[in-house]
Amino acid sequence: MLVSRKFWAAAALSLVALAACGQNEEPKEAAEVAPATPVLIATVRQAPESADVTAYGMVRSDKEGALSFKIGGLLKVLKVDAGDRIKKGDVLAELDQREIEAQSARANAAADKARRDLARIEPLLEKGFISKQKVQDAQSALDMAVADRKRVEFDRSLAVITAPSDGVVLARHADVNEIVAPGGPVLTVSQGSAAYILKASLSDRDVSRIAIGDSARVTLDAFATENITGTVRRIAAMSDARSGTFEVELALEGVPGGVESGFMGQARIRPQGTVAKHQVAIPASAILEGHGATATVYVINQTTGTAHLTRVSIAGIEGDDVLIDRGLDAGTQVVSAGAPYLRDGAKVKIVTDLASEAQKTEPRT
Repeated sequence: MLVSRKFWAAAALSLVALAACGQNEEPKEAAEVAPATPVLIATVRQAPESADVTAYGMVRSDKEGALSFKIGGLLKVLKVDAGDRIKKGDVLAELDQREIEAQSARANAAADKARRDLARIEPLLEKGFISKQKVQDAQSALDMAVADRKRVEFDRSLAVITAPSDGVVLARHADVNEIVAPGGPVLTVSQGSAAYILKASLSDRDVSRIAIGDSARVTLDAFATENITGTVRRIAAMSDARSGTFEVELALEGVPGGVESGFMGQARIRPQGTVAKHQVAIPASAILEGHGATATVYVINQTTGTAHLTRVSIAGIEGDDVLIDRGLDAGTQVVSAGAPYLRDGAKVKIVTDLASEAQKTEPRT
């Protein structure tokens, strides 16, 4: 009877032990079959352009000028408008010359009178009836009258605006029957050059990094696929009083046909002698959380198929990318979508469409 009790006691203990073993192994098996989390990934790439200075500006003709009248008056004729092509010597605009013709007639009359006065008193000097000073004064009066007539004739010649060279009318600043001021711009035209420049404005931080002769890659909004090169040829010596920015001019090469003054474009200026920092770029969506200049991302371990939380240092933002200068190497894969559902060391499944993957895992009713 004692043996029987011992036997049943031992059997009971064995069952308990087996039950305990079964309970310990069940979570392990469950963990092994836990599904991997679907994610999208992106490959970390080098960012050599991170040292570039980006400028946005407007295309202008290499040589352009404002045409005006030397004198003011009533604008009588205006033969061109913005966008018209012109030939050297073409008459573009004229003033009403009735007033200047009256001034010319007056100047001619004054010169003729001064000449007659001198001719009348010169014989009197020889007879001793007048002093030499009187004759000299008459000669001076004639000289001034002739000079005044030349001035009026010069003004008359500038009462008509002619094209200084072949080009294009860029802007019109006045209309027929308007009173224009002396020297006030009437037309702005390009002056015989097929070359173009890009005028842009830069902050003091950016303008301090570039120099005359730096090269640039230029993209025009209207010709996004064309490769245009540029060279910095002028940097303003002082900032604009209103905006606080510095104007920069880039000479353009390889400008495609059809480009006109006023087109908008972007230039990426590569400073000479600048050693770019070791920076890489990742999509902004890969950033899980940020704290000032640092952030965290999930890096993929390709051997184990797991994602590991990694802290990185942010150098800046370039379009839709974030520039990283510490914490990642080019070629590394990071999670670009699905990171909020991960934990450090979690198994991941790399997919190309999270929405489709979610539909596959939804339970069917």
